[in-house]
Amino acid sequence: TEADKVIETMAEEGLVRGPDFQIYVMCEIPSNVILASEFAKRFDGFSIGSNDLTQLTLGVDRDSELLAELFDERDGAVLT
Repeated sequence: TEADKVIETMAEEGLVRGPDFQIYVMCEIPSNVILASEFAKRFDGFSIGSNDLTQLTLGVDRDSELLAELFDERDGAVLT
């Protein structure tokens, strides 16, 4: 997987997971959430990118003045 390739490349550069070095992944797209159990097998934790995750879950451009009122990270679709 892409995750395995990244971890392998990091190891080649001397960045090896251990007690003092954990590997986290950014969770910014809905597929990261849907496949969280698979990502959890490879990474030590997640960092949530709530702006991108909200935008892609709701299908709302957060930079659009026309749609700004629809962008809400507390929306049930995002929280579920």
